[in-house]
Amino acid sequence: MPNPTSNLALPQILSAQAQKHVTHNDALRLLDGMVQIGVLSRVLTAPPGSPAEGDRYIVASGATGLWAGWDLNVAFWTDGAWLRLVPRRGWVAWSVADAALYVWNGTAWTPIGGGMSDGDKGDIVVSGGGSVWTLDPAANIVVNRVGVGGATPDATNRLSVNSPAVLLNNAGASMRATINKAAAADDAALAWQTGFSTRALEGLLGTDNWQIKVSPDGSTFYDAMIADRNSGRVRFPVGVALDPLAADPGTPLDGWLWFNSASGQMRARLGGITRSLADEDIPWLSPIAGDFLLTTTGAGGAAPGTLAGAANQFDLFPFSPRADVTVDRLGINVPAALASALAKIAVYTSDANGRPDQRLTETGDLDCSTTGTKLATVSLTLRRGTVYWIGVRHNSTATLSAWDATATPDINGGAIATTARKVLRRTLTYASAAPASWAFVSSEINAGPATAVWLRAA
Repeated sequence: MPNPTSNLALPQILSAQAQKHVTHNDALRLLDGMVQIGVLSRVLTAPPGSPAEGDRYIVASGATGLWAGWDLNVAFWTDGAWLRLVPRRGWVAWSVADAALYVWNGTAWTPIGGGMSDGDKGDIVVSGGGSVWTLDPAANIVVNRVGVGGATPDATNRLSVNSPAVLLNNAGASMRATINKAAAADDAALAWQTGFSTRALEGLLGTDNWQIKVSPDGSTFYDAMIADRNSGRVRFPVGVALDPLAADPGTPLDGWLWFNSASGQMRARLGGITRSLADEDIPWLSPIAGDFLLTTTGAGGAAPGTLAGAANQFDLFPFSPRADVTVDRLGINVPAALASALAKIAVYTSDANGRPDQRLTETGDLDCSTTGTKLATVSLTLRRGTVYWIGVRHNSTATLSAWDATATPDINGGAIATTARKVLRRTLTYASAAPASWAFVSSEINAGPATAVWLRAA
């Protein structure tokens, strides 16, 4: 190019030059491409199939074909060919495709948008005055402060929004907002205010435990709830107040807790059964290791009597501990020896109807051919207020100690009877294992007394 101009690199006509019109037309063609630049798009990496005379594009990075090596240059279709225009710092181009204005800063085309506020340099205020600025979605926009909806940002509130609502929507599937702090002793929090006076705080408030604090005046705060970061346990430092319910929930789930105002009781759903939570009606000494617990109701009853078993007889009776207890031994007492006599002890859980359900354990053989107490080693944890069924099996007619009839619960079911029914009695071959699931049968309800069984606390 002969003697180009310093800024636009337009060819100049030389003195006594032949074919002056060629140089002149080249300069006009360059001016036509460079001045008042309006490109159709800035995302193409290859020329379109059928360009029109005068079409211009900002070539995207990674250009191929006729545009190879033209990254970020302006491609200009003129006289049936593509002309490459290399931008210089300060060139401005309007992109028709995304209705945005871009300026070449020497290394990239950056969007021009927004307006300067009356505040510090670098602040951007979007006031909703009727103007619309579309920024390059791929550009990184760095500003000092932003005000939206007429809000004024400041050195602390660098993003300030006046709006009836704010939407943070997903881009893909999930949406996650992060509030990060520098150290555990700092705050990462949301503040809820009335008239710019804080009424509640939630987040990591001076610790790494999640908390909720509330305030009547913005200066005095109460810890309402704290979730421990190490265990996940939730504490309520000032207690929990349950609103009264006029009746029990229709379909409570295990773990629900409520106050029934009609009955004046705290109620809970435990093991499929709705229970009342109250002080013990019967005194109870919490056992220490080595103590033996009686499997009785703890009220009424004389000294234990005796009960002669029968070959293959299996008796079960209900028992509910009045405190959580871990048991390491189950025991019976043989008042009179019987040659070759054996017994086993089994323990079952109860179902939602209080009937025996799943077997927890069955001991090995206990030798009843000699008198005295017989102990079997087990490992059980029995829970307060939960019904368990304890049973003894016989291989012969051994005589064992039995609880007085008034010391064990009555068993409901069947027809009207004038004798209290205390056990479920089943015939089961002694050599067979106790059933894993009991499968309650009402005809097994029996008036016989419950065999005395002791539990040793671990």
